[in-house]
Amino acid sequence: MSKLLFIVFFSFILAGCSNKQLYQAGQDYQKSKCIEDAALEQQHNDCLNTDNKTYKEYDKERKDTINK
Repeated sequence: MSKLLFIVFFSFILAGCSNKQLYQAGQDYQKSKCIEDAALEQQHNDCLNTDNKTYKEYDKERKDTINK
C-alpha cells in the first residue's frame, strides 16, 4: 500500500515539473554524482568546472535528432 502511495505522489510531482526542470535536475544529479565519485582533487575540480549544455541547446539537438 505504501508503494502505491509513493508512486501516486511521485507521479503528481513529476506531472508538475516542466521538461526544463527535469533536465536541470538530471544535470544537477550527474554533477553531484561526479563530485561524490571523484577520488582526486583534479577530478573534483573537473566536475565543478563541467560546462553542461543549456536546456535550449539540448532541446534543439533532441528535436534535430528526432526530425532526421
